[in-house]
Amino acid sequence: MRAERRAWLILWVAFATFCALVFAAIKFAVDYVSTAQVDQGAEVTASRGPVIVNLPGSPDMTLLGTRSELGVGTVVALDRTAVATVDLRLFDDSTIHVLGGASIELTRMEVGRFINQHSLVLTQTSGPIQYATGGPIDVQVPNGLVQLAPHGDYTVWIDGETTRVLVYGGEAHVSAGGAATSVTEGRRAEIDAQLQVHTADRQMPLLLNSDFALNDQNWTPLDQPNSALDVNGQRFWVAGPEEAGVQTTALRVLRDSLKGEHGETGLVQKVDRDVSGFRHLWLRAWVRVDYADLSGGGTLGSEYPMMLQMQYEGPVEGSRNPWSIGMYYATDRPVPVGVAFQVPQGEWQRYEVDLMTTELSKIPYRLLEFAVMGQGHSYDARIADISLVGD
Repeated sequence: MRAERRAWLILWVAFATFCALVFAAIKFAVDYVSTAQVDQGAEVTASRGPVIVNLPGSPDMTLLGTRSELGVGTVVALDRTAVATVDLRLFDDSTIHVLGGASIELTRMEVGRFINQHSLVLTQTSGPIQYATGGPIDVQVPNGLVQLAPHGDYTVWIDGETTRVLVYGGEAHVSAGGAATSVTEGRRAEIDAQLQVHTADRQMPLLLNSDFALNDQNWTPLDQPNSALDVNGQRFWVAGPEEAGVQTTALRVLRDSLKGEHGETGLVQKVDRDVSGFRHLWLRAWVRVDYADLSGGGTLGSEYPMMLQMQYEGPVEGSRNPWSIGMYYATDRPVPVGVAFQVPQGEWQRYEVDLMTTELSKIPYRLLEFAVMGQGHSYDARIADISLVGD
């Protein structure tokens, strides 16, 4: 009896062991089929300027050169010693446009070996990058995680200790510090240094008190005669045009020259804002020119009764670029295109321009200073509801 029982026990243990081995084999096969991945590459579709790459397994940074394929683990970086951009196409037809000052690692790019699935994880450590997604993309940033939905259009922009996500199409999921939020088209999210997530409209105002509701608060007066024998101009606060039934406040600059000397009268505001991640930089204002004793921009070609001026740093670090536009109502000399804007005398006129629609080497990277002024000898002009908005 004992021998028979022992035999049955051995048989049952053997059968259980066989079943366990069969189950383990099946589970291993299922897991392998469902998780087996094949690494994919990224294709370089366009580049400009020096593009720096760090290839997997190499401690050194090198120039992209003639390479057209980049593998998993490659780091792509663009410094600001020259104007540089690079476009990459990923295996799922997503594209990324890397701008100056940005750095990104191709952390994970895999497709299923046996089933239709893929995984795409990128690590962005600096600067602005534009993403047009074919499938979902996870972007790891220094202070959180950004998950981009398929078939969307986004900009992920690391500005110092702040990460911004601007959604132009689709939806992004932003998480940091245990908090998470969804960001839809027309909105933006920001992760700050304290790992807090905030959302707002995608368009971001860049000037303080730009509508003059608080008169000259946040502005510095500008008065510059070229001769001590002549007089400075004057500033007044007057009624501007009505917008949607609301009366605006206008700045009036008035100068009556005694000696026909050059003078400038206006307001200046320090800005110091990184704008490299915006696709548009809209400048809008209501302007009106009542009088100017100089034709067009005068003999200097830059003396307009109303002017908007800006100083900014260009794509190359440390570069300085001046920008200005003049307003006039009459001229007896040619006015170069893009230098000035003709308006009817004594009538309010709307002015609008996108400052990002310019040659790549002149696109603003960081705004430094914004000014509004009258220039010339004698002039009388007004401006209201200035708006400088990044989008």
